[in-house]
Amino acid sequence: MRIKLFFLMLFSAFFIMGNAQILYQYPKGQDFYEGGREQFRQDLRNLVKINQLNPCEKTEVLMMRFVVYPDRSIKYVADEDKLSLENNKCMKDKTLEIIKSMNKWKPAEVNGKKTPAMFAEVFTDALFFENQFNEDDHKSHVYIHKNKESTISQFRKNFMRCFDTNGYTVVGKYSFVLHFDVNANGEAGFFYIDMPSSLNRFNEMVIECASNTKTSYWKPATFKNIPYKSRLKMPITFTER
Repeated sequence: MRIKLFFLMLFSAFFIMGNAQILYQYPKGQDFYEGGREQFRQDLRNLVKINQLNPCEKTEVLMMRFVVYPDRSIKYVADEDKLSLENNKCMKDKTLEIIKSMNKWKPAEVNGKKTPAMFAEVFTDALFFENQFNEDDHKSHVYIHKNKESTISQFRKNFMRCFDTNGYTVVGKYSFVLHFDVNANGEAGFFYIDMPSSLNRFNEMVIECASNTKTSYWKPATFKNIPYKSRLKMPITFTER
């Protein structure tokens, strides 16, 4: 059922939210904020000080997505993971309180036309109250295969084997980039294919082959041992054999 929810996004650079077509991500070389992501983070910290906000009572971490519209307004993209939102309510509320005070948003442009587009950020009190990144606090997602920690190479092998067993034959060379999330429970979702095939069934198979199975799944990323949703970007190339 989860796969079906994300098929809406497969076959275009756009997906639909409400009545608007929205870019999954900003075009290469474009920033969602004046001064880029680092200025965005610095302005977050400044507003925390100005508003005298306090850290959450416990460690909380939450990846949140927002859409920047052509009129420079911004909207939070609601997360379907209700449990994660409940566990990180302080972080969500604090982030939304700060975001509504910011006004340096930059709409994306496609062919000279301003277009709604998404951006994402992982929010923590370390981001709000500290001016440095501590790598020791963060552990990246890990691919688990047959109950053992494995590698991205193993994910690729499983992915390609899935296509082999489903009888797909590629003529020439075909490349695309697969984007997806791994949530706090290690579930893969929110799939998006950059440069999708013209064959819908092929695109559906990409999602099916990238999804978790009983023997292959993800251990989520953590911040100070707290699991959180993170994003993956996976270049895939098929060659004729």
